[in-house]
Amino acid sequence: MKIFILPISEEFQLKDQPFIYPNHNKDYGVEQDFLLFLKNNGYLLTNNFMEADWHYLPIYWTRWHLNHDYAKNGLEQLENQIKKVIINDSKTFTICQYDDGPVVDLKETLLFLSSRKSNNGFDIPLLSSKHKLPLIKPKKKYLASFVGRINTNEIRKKMYNILKEQKDIFIFDGDLGSSFFVKTILRSYISLSPRGYGGSSFRFFESMQLGAVPYLISGVNTLSFKKYIKWENFCLYSENERDLIEKLNYYNKEKLIEMGKKNKEFFNFNLDYQKWCKFVIKELEDLK
Repeated sequence: MKIFILPISEEFQLKDQPFIYPNHNKDYGVEQDFLLFLKNNGYLLTNNFMEADWHYLPIYWTRWHLNHDYAKNGLEQLENQIKKVIINDSKTFTICQYDDGPVVDLKETLLFLSSRKSNNGFDIPLLSSKHKLPLIKPKKKYLASFVGRINTNEIRKKMYNILKEQKDIFIFDGDLGSSFFVKTILRSYISLSPRGYGGSSFRFFESMQLGAVPYLISGVNTLSFKKYIKWENFCLYSENERDLIEKLNYYNKEKLIEMGKKNKEFFNFNLDYQKWCKFVIKELEDLK
């Protein structure tokens, strides 16, 4: 399989963005990571668009939207660029981390999305920089925990109302910094990872990095590369809050520790930066 990288203007591959989230993160995400992957694996590339199986649209969507007040300005220039560079939308794909997606009409272009909110698109990880670990790993204390904003989605509010009286579950509405966030997850067997504004959350993959069992709660099943990954070995999932208690008590603590160890190893070898890209290639090969 061969991929042709569509030539775009530098103004659509901005060097930085006005703010970073999560706070510990570096200004680097899956959009930049996939382009780097292609450049590091030149055997996948061709300079002849006619012999290419796929055309890659390498716009840094997240940086563009954040630098243009969430597409409140510059949208016409973006649309004109897309019209100019896309040769055949039916064989074009793009990588997008931005929660709302590209926010322009790409017709039949395949969308690989980190935090899908609709039924369209292929799910990919929502990645962030690795956290600094404490010198001494804290002992397990909570069956499950959540540290973050409760009001970003209705499902988070419902989760909180159901679990707030559970003595073995810790929920904190707010931000006390990266160290508190990390130590809380390390103290937990299960890391509650309800969707936020987008259909996924950074917390899901941060929890895998830290060896906890992430529990995605989202009406949109944004588990990445479901065709290739047996997610039941690594996480819990509910489309709503109704079976929270049942799911939280499904596995004993020994099993949860085992799953947590598998999570960390699987993430490091298959979902970390550069590693996840191979699954995009598999998807493209299967669709060729």
